[in-house]
Amino acid sequence: MNHPILTPLLCALALISLGCSTDDTVTLYQAQSIITMDEDQPRAEAIAVKHGKIHAIGSLAAVRQQLQGLPVVEDQRFADKVIMPGFIEPHLHPYLAGVLLPMEFITPHDWNMPGKKVEGVRGQAAYLQRLTQAVEQSDDWLWTWGYHHYFHGELNRDQLDLIAPDKPVVIWHRSFHEIYLNSAAIEALELTEDEHPQIDWAKGHFYENGLKQLVPHLMPKLTRPWRYLPALTHARDIIHAGGITSVSDGAFGTINFDTEWTALRFSSWNRSSSPFRFSVLADGKGLGAAMGYESARDFINQLSDKNTDQVTFLPKQVKLFADGAAYSQLMQMSEGYLDGHHGEWLMTPEELETAARVFWRDDYQLHIHVNGDLGLDRTLDIVERLKAEYPRDNHHTTIHHLAYARADQAQRMAELGVRVSANPYYVWALADKYSEVGLGPERAQNMVPLKSLVDAGVPFSFHSDFTMAPVEPLLLAWAAVTRLTADGKVASPEQRIGLERALRAITIDAAEQMQQSHLVGSLEIDKLADFTILEQDPFDTPVEQLKDIPIWGTVLAGKPLPLETP
Repeated sequence: MNHPILTPLLCALALISLGCSTDDTVTLYQAQSIITMDEDQPRAEAIAVKHGKIHAIGSLAAVRQQLQGLPVVEDQRFADKVIMPGFIEPHLHPYLAGVLLPMEFITPHDWNMPGKKVEGVRGQAAYLQRLTQAVEQSDDWLWTWGYHHYFHGELNRDQLDLIAPDKPVVIWHRSFHEIYLNSAAIEALELTEDEHPQIDWAKGHFYENGLKQLVPHLMPKLTRPWRYLPALTHARDIIHAGGITSVSDGAFGTINFDTEWTALRFSSWNRSSSPFRFSVLADGKGLGAAMGYESARDFINQLSDKNTDQVTFLPKQVKLFADGAAYSQLMQMSEGYLDGHHGEWLMTPEELETAARVFWRDDYQLHIHVNGDLGLDRTLDIVERLKAEYPRDNHHTTIHHLAYARADQAQRMAELGVRVSANPYYVWALADKYSEVGLGPERAQNMVPLKSLVDAGVPFSFHSDFTMAPVEPLLLAWAAVTRLTADGKVASPEQRIGLERALRAITIDAAEQMQQSHLVGSLEIDKLADFTILEQDPFDTPVEQLKDIPIWGTVLAGKPLPLETP
């Protein structure tokens, strides 16, 4: 027998339990508070979702008034929680996670993430002891990541041969821009010791573009489906744990476009169950080296044909590179390094300008990897010339990383209309050590000078470039507002920024960088219903505890996705 009152009630209960709705049903979420990141309405009490988009937002009374006459399910699960726009990670790499997560981590600092907890080690003796243990416990090859010469002492091929005379050992530097091999690995990979300015065969050391010569020999082993795909699933869960609902690859195709695309298509990131949206920024350097920059541009122009429901290639956007890695201290510095070593170019200024001109003339947004102030000088020179030759408004050129910049450069970026995607974790991880080695205290303490960007009016976002930092947006915001270092000091407190600006850098300003702010980044009517659910209000939490705010989970297109509890 059908009961006309009972049946709608059961349907409503079913909708609440599933966290979804029929095509016509509106789900009304109430919260302790809603932080919208919308300047016109900074706070709200309730938010209504229909068809995966925000249908109404405001006070509970006002939203209920707007929903009169519509089928509504009121969901109370967030009544004691804080809703924010879904956090955005605008620069990481699936291949980095897929390659590194299965490796043995031997790192200077602790790592604590779902499925992997690592106690950091410092000093050469402690590092070599951990490395020796890892060699003894490995079956055949040993793959390890996290070595850093300033934290672990010098390393070379002879040392590795003593530890592992017969077993191949591959040590990937903390920066991901360097590798050390022992003789057994060189032999197993059948490498020919050809001359290259960024390869030191005596040390078994491959760095920057020298690493590019090695990667094709390594990837067939590292991207085997039974190794690589589970690592991407592991990375998916780590990303979700950070409260992230939108992710962008910072340079797709760096290893090999076809290999990366095939793996991505068959990965958990390309399934309807994925807890985040994923967009792709093509690596113009790698594609240009393979086919020429004009052909690379034409190739990228067609990539939207590969879009899926979960993966979107960002149209008219491309990644290029200037100087070397911050973690390797190979960025190009205008005043050099205290110990006399020099930085490296990933693309010489001449090559970068050639590539940039091809894409600029086709109205591309340029995303450029830059770390040192000399690298930034040369990059801004190029942007200035391109603007003079081919004037463009709102070109959105974005500098990625910005390990070190001078105050005058912040003003120049503002005048040129240049944006920044910064990694504030550099301050925590590197400022202490770089004060002692290479940079000296004045420059090292002023790494990632965000307040200078605020004062100059330069828009910026934050990224992790995982594993260059944990993929935790609240941790990045914490690093920016406190500027605390790993040794518990405060690096250049005058460069600290306010909480509001830091939260913008992981929401609306990150969306602006990706040209996705019409879809995500703030909670406004007709935007996608992507939320991060917090157990505490960041504005009511001491800034020192910002990184420790518990995350309940996320909402993607209106569907609640709680984090799995251990």
